[in-house]
Amino acid sequence: MSKVSYDLKKDSEVQAALRCGEAFQRLAEELIPRIGSAKEESSQAMSNELGDIVVCAANLAFAIELYSKALLMLLDLKVPQVHNLRVLYDTIPQPVRELIESVYETAWPDQARQLRGRVSVTLAKGPREEPLWDDYTKESLALPDLLARSKNLFQSWRYIFEFRQPNDSSYQFHQFEYGLLWCAAEAIKAEIKVRSVEMRSTSSKFSF
Repeated sequence: MSKVSYDLKKDSEVQAALRCGEAFQRLAEELIPRIGSAKEESSQAMSNELGDIVVCAANLAFAIELYSKALLMLLDLKVPQVHNLRVLYDTIPQPVRELIESVYETAWPDQARQLRGRVSVTLAKGPREEPLWDDYTKESLALPDLLARSKNLFQSWRYIFEFRQPNDSSYQFHQFEYGLLWCAAEAIKAEIKVRSVEMRSTSSKFSF
């Protein structure tokens, strides 16, 4: 009799993380069109879209974190007890990251077209004068670099109303690359679903 071990407890935990991640992502996805249509403005008062941006950023950060942790569980790897998105991603083995990045590289150009080229928003908090903005066209759009820039996405946006002036600038900058991060979430989620199906298929074939 041939047997392949199928860990029901692990599968249950993976599916729970996946379902929660999908719920967070759905909430974020509903807000992306509003963020993309937000007007550029300079004001001492917070724009009406600020709440949408914060909620979207927090939920998308949760989704990517849960997908990354679910995938690590599925791969029987120790899950780091952190919220840092880049640390979690780097824990995934390189061959698996290459598969994820292949899906991401295919997805983001289509997403950028759907959003009419607007895939990121930056908030500058500080003096009334226009700050010196970074040239976003020079940023690497590769998934590891995106997650490095967004590693503390949840922490940086959840208390956006607080201002702590940085040592090297009069402004506090918050960047949210919503279009690209949505593609990152989709790519990691897709890898979880493919591997979950393969694991169940293997178990059904060899357990009798």
